[in-house]
Amino acid sequence: MTILAAEGAADAAEADRRAAVAGLQHVVAKHAGRELRPTGAGLIAAFDSVVSALRCAVDMQRSAEAPVPGVRIGIDAGEAAPGAADSLAMTVAGGLCAAAGEGTILVSEAVRHIAGARAGAPMRSAGALRLPGITAPLSVAEVLWADEPAPEAGKRQISVLIADDQQLVRTGFRVILEAEPDLRVVGEAADGREAIALAKARKPDVVLMDIRMPVLDGIEATRLLAGPGVTDPVAVVVITTFDTDEYVHGALKAGARGFLLKDAGPELLVQAIHSAANGDALIAPSVTARLLAAFSDAVAGPSPDPPLEPLTAREEEVLVKVAHGRTNAEIADELYVSLSTVKTHLASLMAKLGARNRVELAMWAYETDRVRS
Repeated sequence: MTILAAEGAADAAEADRRAAVAGLQHVVAKHAGRELRPTGAGLIAAFDSVVSALRCAVDMQRSAEAPVPGVRIGIDAGEAAPGAADSLAMTVAGGLCAAAGEGTILVSEAVRHIAGARAGAPMRSAGALRLPGITAPLSVAEVLWADEPAPEAGKRQISVLIADDQQLVRTGFRVILEAEPDLRVVGEAADGREAIALAKARKPDVVLMDIRMPVLDGIEATRLLAGPGVTDPVAVVVITTFDTDEYVHGALKAGARGFLLKDAGPELLVQAIHSAANGDALIAPSVTARLLAAFSDAVAGPSPDPPLEPLTAREEEVLVKVAHGRTNAEIADELYVSLSTVKTHLASLMAKLGARNRVELAMWAYETDRVRS
């Protein structure tokens, strides 16, 4: 748990103080934080990750949506729960907030160490401070939010909601996604019903949905968010431990734009979210071949377009491996080439065939009789 304390101008008029608190609350909610309590002209909030708290703090300083001029912010990592008495982290965060100058973000050295380069702005050491209630001097750092330009207006950030009944799994996904500069986690749900409520409230670009959850399972939640007849469907990527035809077909029929297994790895997870946000689909390599084998002969269609340029012998080999559901790592091992070489061949194949993902590559291979089902 990470604690953020923020305070606006204490000498402002009452109406201005209320507006300042409302503005801070808006940004906290945007970054999936939970307000623990209000303070004079600010608040104390909790976040599930250090990176979320830091990005919230930077957004508080930069945001044009809810500007709070001269806000002072302190952040520390520790334990707290809504309604709980002050924890050490709350004491440290409050002390850092009080010590910060106007428009300054101070964080504990622990926060700086955990976040690394993922804060959304550079940090520098600010020496050591003695804080009320803390015996020893505390090493602190300053977040240089003004040194990093705000995101370009035309550059899109993809917001993601994570739905999984296991806290540890949700935390792991959050860490992976928040390491990506263009991905932002806007909430977590522990069951399908909560996922639907949060999706409607926070309107994420993509929902990462587990299948087996209490109250309402992931397939039914996907159908209600993205299924036929939904007026404003949400892009859903289903991710599960269970590789069964029933789940695969059920998820895709319910409207999912992607299907992954939980052992797919960070690279494929991020790729699936980008694909879903762009209106595309990505299916786990391990189930791609099975799906194509089942449906390749179901509907007769026109012959696929020829490649823009002839495929090389190595590209043909990689194409067949993709159609058989091999991952990039498996292709590299089987062809005795490096992982970067496989990625280069895949990029070339997509360009030559006009394919947007490996599913379309595999389909082209089936339709041109390069693979027999």
